[in-house]
Amino acid sequence: MSQNFEFAAVRRKKIVDLVQERGAIGMRDLCDQFGMSEATIRRDLKELDARGLVARTHGGATINSNVMVDVSNEERKAVGAAEKQRIGATAIELLAGNEVVFLDAGTTALAMAAHAHKRPGCTYATTSLGVANLLQSQRIQHFYLIGGAYRPLNDSFAGILAVTALRSLSFDWAFLCCSAIDVGRRSISIVDESYSQIQKEAIAVSRKIFVMADHRKFKATAFMRTASFDEIYGVITTTEVDGETIAQLRNTCMELVLA
Repeated sequence: MSQNFEFAAVRRKKIVDLVQERGAIGMRDLCDQFGMSEATIRRDLKELDARGLVARTHGGATINSNVMVDVSNEERKAVGAAEKQRIGATAIELLAGNEVVFLDAGTTALAMAAHAHKRPGCTYATTSLGVANLLQSQRIQHFYLIGGAYRPLNDSFAGILAVTALRSLSFDWAFLCCSAIDVGRRSISIVDESYSQIQKEAIAVSRKIFVMADHRKFKATAFMRTASFDEIYGVITTTEVDGETIAQLRNTCMELVLA
C-alpha cells in the first residue's frame, strides 16, 4: 500500500509538470503517457484539482492560473527543476564574491544555494532551513539562519521573531522567490500571508533585489502582493518565457537576466 502511494505521488508530480509545460493536456494523452486507466488518471486529476495544482476539465486538465494554495517544497521541486537549476547557476554568477546576500525560501533559492561554493567569500542569510543545510554542506563559513516560527510547508521560518531579526540587518543583494509575476500590474505576489511580510522586510533592508522565476510564474496569479516592479532591481528567468512577456519585461525599470 505504501509503495502504491509513493508511485501515485510521483505520477501526480509529473502530471503537474506536464500541464505546466503544455498549458493543457487531454485524458487520453495522460493515460498513454503513464500507462494507466482513465479511472486512475481521473482520481489523480480530482486530487490535484482539489489541491489547486491543476484545473480539471471534462477531457483532461489545464493550468490553474489562480494560485490560492501553497504546496510543499518537495512537491514544487518536481516542477521545472531544470529551469530552476539554470536560474540558480546564473544568479550566483551575478555576485562578485564578497557581498552580504539574503536567500529567500523556495525551490529556486535552493537551486541557487546549491552553487554557493562558487562564491564562498559571500556572507549569506536565509529564513530557509533547506538553504542553510545546503550552505553548511558546502562548508560556507559565513552564513546566518534567521529563526522564528517554523513553517513546514516550505521549510522556513516566519513570524515576529524573523521580522525583528530582519529589521536589524542589511543586505547588498536579496534573491527572492514568488508564486506569480503580473507583468500587466507590474508586481510580484505569493500565496502565504505570513511569509509575505518576510519578503517585504527583506526588500526594505536590501540594496539590490532580484526575483528568480521560471516561465510558469508569468502565467499564474497569487493573493498576496509583496512588491512592485519599481522596488525590484531585476528578474532572473529563462528563455522559455514567451517573446511578448520578454518584450514587456525589457520595457520596465528592471534588469532582465535570461538563463
